[in-house]
This record gives sequence, structure tokens and C-alpha cells, in this order.
Amino acid sequence: MHVSDMLEAEGVALVNHGLALWRRGSREEAVTTMRQGIAVCRRLAVAEPAKINHLALALSNLGAMLDEWGRTAEAVPVLEHSIKIMRIYSDKSHEFTADLAGALKNLGSALNKCGSQPEAISTLTESAETYQSLVEQGRPQYELPLARALNSLGNARGLVAVALDDFDAGIAILRHQDFADSDEAAMLLASTLASQCGVLMHLTDYARALVNSEEAVTIFRRLGEANPAGVEPYLATALVTRAEALMAVDRLDEAHTAATEAIGIVRRCSAANPDGWRNRLIRALRLLVDLLPALNRHAEAAVAAKELARLVEEDRHDVKALHRPSPEKPKVSFFSRFRRRRGETGSP
Repeated sequence: MHVSDMLEAEGVALVNHGLALWRRGSREEAVTTMRQGIAVCRRLAVAEPAKINHLALALSNLGAMLDEWGRTAEAVPVLEHSIKIMRIYSDKSHEFTADLAGALKNLGSALNKCGSQPEAISTLTESAETYQSLVEQGRPQYELPLARALNSLGNARGLVAVALDDFDAGIAILRHQDFADSDEAAMLLASTLASQCGVLMHLTDYARALVNSEEAVTIFRRLGEANPAGVEPYLATALVTRAEALMAVDRLDEAHTAATEAIGIVRRCSAANPDGWRNRLIRALRLLVDLLPALNRHAEAAVAAKELARLVEEDRHDVKALHRPSPEKPKVSFFSRFRRRRGETGSP
């Protein structure tokens, strides 16, 4: 076997193993394995430049992992490098075009977390339009990636009505998928439903937000039965969203139950990487600090507020905070924005 063939086989195997580890929730091991795969792919690109696509795709995968792991500032240059390579050969086949669209989606998501909203929207729009073009060419295998790009685009737009169109388009695609054969499609549907809740609540469509958040949590619980380590991070985020929706309609006890479960999951998952989970814990604690006084649990609220202040201060000094909106900016409390009289709004 030629040296380049051996390098290709080794590099692809390492990259695929890294992805499998990530899906199982072994995040640190997954990133280490992906870096090993990238090192092999670099050697492959030197030995046979025509196979540089393996390096570009591995870099895109690593960037997506780092971003989701809370290391967004580290992810952006990795993704930019990947895209720079991919643009060289993206028109050679639909597979290469799709690789570019995927890397653009990953970069757009990271840029959004860094606070670069206009650049994020532009990048994600290019990703979605590229996937849409592939689907319109009769390639249905790109429907799922298109839905993923639309979800990210909706998130990047922020709390504006036009974002609902992106989410609705993605949800419509996902409703037509066969979930019996695709846990990935079910995961993405749950994530998109949860993502849309922020816009729905901002537009005071609380009934739909309750329906969305309940379905998202239900899907994540089902998927988590077979893969708890891989699904629990997403379940925790959906539970916070569910708690916010419940709080908006004054179902405070249920909101407290959901928020408490979310915090328990985050604490368990963050043991190996506290920095990567800090923002999720901050979001959940902010909700709890708003919620507990309304339940006359002032002592618990004080404890939660003290922990929240410590985490925000840690984040202030984290170098990653320079690349995203500062979480310690003053904000109107969630509860004061949405609290209404008991009994005014019931279940959906």
C-alpha cells in the first residue's frame, strides 16, 4: 500500500473515531482524537496535495467540537482555516460543496456566540443557500444539514419575527424525516423547537413556546435512554428553556422543578470541564435567582445569587469572554419581564 493511502486510512479512522466519541459524550477524548486525526491529515496533504480535503473536513469537525464545548474563541480560527482550504476545491463535486456549507454553518454558529452577529448571519445565509441549492438539484441527503443551518441562522438573527421563518422552515423539513431511522433528525428537531422558544416568548406567544419546549424535552428524554452522556447536555438546555416558558405563564412550581433538574445535569457534566459549562450554569442560575423569591424561598435565592456572582466574575476574566457578549451586562430579570397574575394564562 502506498504511503499516502496508509495515511488516508489512518486519518479517516481517527476522525471517525473522534466523532463517535463525541456522540457518546466523551468530549475531551474526542477532541484529543480529532487533533490526532488532523496531524495525520496534515502529513497526508503534504504527501498528496490532492487529498487536502481530508484536512479541511477534520478541521471543520474540530472547530464544531470546540465551539460546542465552550471554547469558541479557539474554534473560530480553526474553522476559518478549514473554509479557506475548502473554497479551493468546493466546486469539484456536490460532496465538496456540502463540506463547505457545513464548515460555513459551524463558523457562523461560532461567530454568533462571539457577538459578531452581522458576520454570523452572512455566513449562515451562505450555508443555508448552498444546502438549499443542493436539495433543489434533487439531492435529498442534504435536507437534514439544511435544517441544521436554518436552526443556526434563526439563532443568529436574535429575538426578531423573521427568525421564526428560519425555524419554521427547518422544523417543516424535520417533520418529514423518518425518526425511526435517524436519531440525528430527532435530536435536531428537539434542538430547533427549543431554539424557537426564545423568539416565541419575546413575541408573547407563550402557548406555542410551552408546546415547543415540552416536545423538545420529551424527545431528548427518549433519546437519552440509550445515550445519556451524549444527550444530557442538550436535555439540560431544553429544560432551562422549558422552565422559562413555564415561568412566563406563572407555573412557578413546575418551572422550579425543570430548572433544578437542568442545574443538576450541568453540575454533573461540568466536572471535567467547568469553563465549557459555565455559561449554561449562569443561564440556569439566573432563572433560579428570579424564580425562588416568587416561591418565598429567599434563603435559597441568596445562595444561588452568590454562586451566580462568582461565576459571572470568573467569566469576566476568562479570555474567551473577549470574544462573545459579556454575560455580566445588566439586564432586566426574566421574571420581571414575563410575570403575570396567577390564572391569567393556563396550559396550552
